[in-house]
Amino acid sequence: MRVPSRRQRGFTLIELLVVIFIIATLAGMATLSLRSTDSRNWTGEVQRLANLLQLVADRALIDKSHYGVVFEDDRYQVVRYDSSALRWQEIDVAGVAKTSSAGRFMSHELPSNMRLEVLSQAELPGADSNSSFTPSGRSNSAKDDKEKEVKPQFAALSSGEVLPVEVAFFLMRDGDVARGAVISYSSLYGMQLEWRTDDY
Repeated sequence: MRVPSRRQRGFTLIELLVVIFIIATLAGMATLSLRSTDSRNWTGEVQRLANLLQLVADRALIDKSHYGVVFEDDRYQVVRYDSSALRWQEIDVAGVAKTSSAGRFMSHELPSNMRLEVLSQAELPGADSNSSFTPSGRSNSAKDDKEKEVKPQFAALSSGEVLPVEVAFFLMRDGDVARGAVISYSSLYGMQLEWRTDDY
């Protein structure tokens, strides 16, 4: 007796369309999740810098010393004025008392998709306009190997006053600015943080 063979069946067009739709939906959710993570990280970095400026101002008043923050495109660092050497210098974190804020005074490098730009700053009294600073005290100029004086764009004085600064903090996406925030600090108005939600 002959058994009838079962006909082999392939996928129908509707089944294929359903699978393609599910894959496209999952890919879209993954993309949105990655962008959301970038935005959360950027928001955290902006808050970290704003809190650091406040911490530096408070620390200057408590320690009766001058503190400053040096900004570059992709990093920032807290410095302290050494009255014996009459110059701004990097803070030796090992010499700082072990507090919860000691780690914040270390040089902080930003993620590759974030950028800083100093919009306005007050000029430090007696600062040499040709001096520059790079992390670990290296000079930007190849012809001058001597250490140059650090020029912080933000300075908090031991008297409780601050030299005002305005810094833009950008989240970059595909080489363009996706989001921005402006942090400003002055003795008169204190800390101000403005989130820029408009398109760039």
